Amino acid sequence: MKTFEYTAFDATEKKTKGILSAENRREAQDILEKRELTPIKINLSKKNLSALKINSRQLSILTKQVSSLLAAGTPLEKTLQILSQQTSDNKATELILLILEDIKGGQTLSYALSKYPQIFSDIYTSAVLAGESSASLPDVFSDLSDYIDREEKIKSQVTSALVYPVLLFTVSIIVIYSLISIVLPQVVNQFLSTNVELPLLTKSLLLVSDAFPIIIISLLIVFISVLIFYKSSFMQESYKLSLSHSILKFPLFGSLILYSQTARFCSSMHLMTKAGLNTVESLEIAQGSFSSKILKLELQNVLKKVRSGTSISNAFGQSQIFPTIFIQLLSSGDVGSQISKMFKNIQDFLNEEVEIKRNIMLTLLQPLVILFMGVFVMLIVLSIMLPLLQMNNLIFSL
Repeated sequence: MKTFEYTAFDATEKKTKGILSAENRREAQDILEKRELTPIKINLSKKNLSALKINSRQLSILTKQVSSLLAAGTPLEKTLQILSQQTSDNKATELILLILEDIKGGQTLSYALSKYPQIFSDIYTSAVLAGESSASLPDVFSDLSDYIDREEKIKSQVTSALVYPVLLFTVSIIVIYSLISIVLPQVVNQFLSTNVELPLLTKSLLLVSDAFPIIIISLLIVFISVLIFYKSSFMQESYKLSLSHSILKFPLFGSLILYSQTARFCSSMHLMTKAGLNTVESLEIAQGSFSSKILKLELQNVLKKVRSGTSISNAFGQSQIFPTIFIQLLSSGDVGSQISKMFKNIQDFLNEEVEIKRNIMLTLLQPLVILFMGVFVMLIVLSIMLPLLQMNNLIFSL
């Protein structure tokens, strides 16, 4: 049973709201009619909506299937019925059936999709709305499928670039901690009974060994506190923007994030303009492609200039943040019907740049982490060898 929230008129034409349990929206409507209520709106409760999720891979497959069936001339209702029977994932099946209910109830597909923002982004639903207006849904769903795949590729590139060095660094910390907390104390304990004074380096590493857990926990607490503070409303927006800008200026990582987010923006713009939306509408919707606050603010400034009559290339040309190559390529394609194609070309170029930057970053970080490990291991070896040398000198002096 699912929980539904409803708004309805009672027998006295008074509007009332409430919650009820039913298997589907049709059954919920029947229950309300038996209660002599005229339903205005029946929606899944927020609890049910939050539990209803499918991953990007499943969404891409469903989008491809919808595109193929619609292109073959299958009516929308029949398309959704076929998919509900063929899909093996229970949540995906439930989602399709809920959308089908809305379609049968006279709602448009874009409206039905907009009820599930945790699955269908503004970009997705806006493209479908444009496809409905221009009677080009098969083409729109085909483009949406490509868009989702490109988004996943960009995310995968950035994630792999960020995860690998973090993993390598974590392993290095574990190895170093094992050496200074387990190996070093065992070796040093053998010399304590001889009353030989330990070298300064050995003493220092022993102190680090004792304080290591506290240091790690303190760093984690600071990191989590900064993250929570950044996400909360307590941190002033100006500081958030400064931090967001600083991240983009960070060596290696910043450039990768800037190019990947700009590539995502171009992918969104290509999809929107190809679906038939004008430049202003496309820019408004494409704001959702940026997770960086400073890039989102820059796009809002660009949008204001475009609304006032400035060309999109000139508006972006006044920005000091977006990649120069992006602005140069955009300037060459800022002409009428070519703008959609140009965004596609820019996106392809930026995707290649993201891949190149990712490979460069991984190539540089691996030896840096190895060097970091080597320096610490050398210090640990020296901290062990120095007491040995002192012991030998003491023996030979006797």
